[in-house]
Amino acid sequence: MKIIKNMQNFLLDQDYYIDIFNNCLHVYYYQTLNTLTDNLIELKLKEFNLIIEGENLTVNSMDNHEILIKGLINSLRFVR
Repeated sequence: MKIIKNMQNFLLDQDYYIDIFNNCLHVYYYQTLNTLTDNLIELKLKEFNLIIEGENLTVNSMDNHEILIKGLINSLRFVR
């Protein structure tokens, strides 16, 4: 069911899309990259900030409004 929900969000052009797999975090439709360190990455999305905390965090791929983050992810926080 989760795969179907993810596909619906992607195909229906939602405000954002977040996918977590194999120590990777894939975020579509972020607006800006506010903070980038080995332990903390903060992204601004349309209605909130996404705060990723972990260890050895790296940006492996980055496009206009799409980012792939790898590392040991300990927590995700959505802050309005």
